[in-house]
Amino acid sequence: MTVLNRNPQNTNLLQPTKFLLTFSRIQTVQYFCQEVNLPGITLGEVIRDTPFLDMYSPGTKLTYDPLNITFTIDEELASWKNLYDWFLSIADPDGFEKRTYTRELQRTEHFSDAYLTVLSALNNPVLRIEFANVFPLTLSDIQFDTKLSADSIVTARATFRYQSYKYLTV
Repeated sequence: MTVLNRNPQNTNLLQPTKFLLTFSRIQTVQYFCQEVNLPGITLGEVIRDTPFLDMYSPGTKLTYDPLNITFTIDEELASWKNLYDWFLSIADPDGFEKRTYTRELQRTEHFSDAYLTVLSALNNPVLRIEFANVFPLTLSDIQFDTKLSADSIVTARATFRYQSYKYLTV
C-alpha cells in the first residue's frame, strides 16, 4: 500500500479453518483441535476527575482474555488424559505426594508454551502467535449419550491462562 494507491497488496481473506495449534506439553492437541480463539486484549483506562467532566487516558496494564479450545477425543482419550494429568501435577486431590507444585511462583513444569499458526489459503504459514507460560484453567465434561449415532464425534473444551502473547512473522 502506498500513499497514492491505498489498495492492499493481498486481498485474500482470512479463512477460519486455516490454523495449527501446538503445545509443547500436550502434543496430541495439534491433530485433534477443532476450534481455538485468538484472545482479545484490553488496555485499561485512567479516569482523571475534573470539576466539569471526567477525562480519560490510556492505562498502563494489559489484560488478556483466556485461550479457549475445542478438541475431538480419540477412543483412548489421549488428549483428554494429557490435560487431566497436567491438572493433577498442579493440584492432586489425593495428597501432596503426586503434586509437583510448591510455593514457588514459576515452576516451569506447570507451564507450557503454545503456538497458534495462521495459514494462508494455500496452507502456508502467515503469522505465528506465541503464548508464554500457559497453564490450564478448565477441562470440560465428556458427554456420553446412547441416543446419538456411533458416527457422532465426541469433543471437549479447555480454557487456558497465559502470561502474554506476541505475534511472530513467519
